[in-house]
Amino acid sequence: MKQAGSLLACALLFAAMGGVACQTAYRAHRDIPPELTAHAVMVYPFGFRWPEPAWRSFELSQRLIDVALAEAGEQALFFGPSEFKVYRPQEDNAWVASNAVSRLVSSGVRPDQALVLRPWAERRVHSVQRESHDVAGRRVGTGSVEETAFLGHVEVLHPSSGRVLVEVTGEAVPDPFAEHSDEGADPSPELTRLMVGLTREALAALDETLRPPRPPTLPLAEEVILIPWETFTYSEEGRPAFAPELAALDALDAEVVRQQRLRFANPGLAPRELTQLARMPAGLYVLEAPAGGKLAPGELVVGVEEGPALPQTLARMRFSLVPTRVRVRRPDGNVAERLLP
Repeated sequence: MKQAGSLLACALLFAAMGGVACQTAYRAHRDIPPELTAHAVMVYPFGFRWPEPAWRSFELSQRLIDVALAEAGEQALFFGPSEFKVYRPQEDNAWVASNAVSRLVSSGVRPDQALVLRPWAERRVHSVQRESHDVAGRRVGTGSVEETAFLGHVEVLHPSSGRVLVEVTGEAVPDPFAEHSDEGADPSPELTRLMVGLTREALAALDETLRPPRPPTLPLAEEVILIPWETFTYSEEGRPAFAPELAALDALDAEVVRQQRLRFANPGLAPRELTQLARMPAGLYVLEAPAGGKLAPGELVVGVEEGPALPQTLARMRFSLVPTRVRVRRPDGNVAERLLP
């Protein structure tokens, strides 16, 4: 009942503000042992509690990984949803419900030194009665309007001890009249903003818990652009990849889809950059890099060992004890192998 009242208050405030999206204050619960130290965080695919395609789970989790790298990229190793399989997402014992342990072992991290960040959301539709009035202010009727509210959750688990260390929740009501600068690239921008905020809150609670396995080397690149075609190949049980549908589209429609997913992964890209990068292979496009380093502006990291190039894979190389083999596409189109860092 208290939660429903909070949503109603949000809806009333939404109406009073003339259609401005409403978000309640975050609510947090913490149970972090002071002696706990973690070197790695496994970020689950985003859990929609309503029907959504698999690619949405991948790209929204990847956005949250970008937040994690910005907030705590030098404090821990981060792994994303395409790098391990989750068989039972709602099971708290992630080491049983996924194959994440194998990724940890190959990175030199023990399971008891790792956490799981599990983001998910509910969507609730409320019917609100509204009165209409004539120019003289007389009531002429009532009508029912449906309003959607998102209830977002971010949980941080320590599977080895069975504890939920952090749980942060918040609510957001979308504004149907808001103008968005991304030309529809984000199907639910209020949800995205809510989950970004909840993730920051959860990471702030872990500030004394996350510790790097060893001191990181200098950054390999100062700014990269993710070309996120991994979005189209990501799948889960019962939720197929989008790649076959993309292949069936005509060239113009497929181009629009690629540009929108590129725009979602990299908010603020200029139209010229979108057009250029949408025609490149998947990978990390280097925008800025330290002078004299092993990566240069204009190069594209297209693969890391046997897997794709993602922001978290590049970040993890800074903690590696052994060189990592990457494939780099130079501006002339030739691909070369290099060892990083």
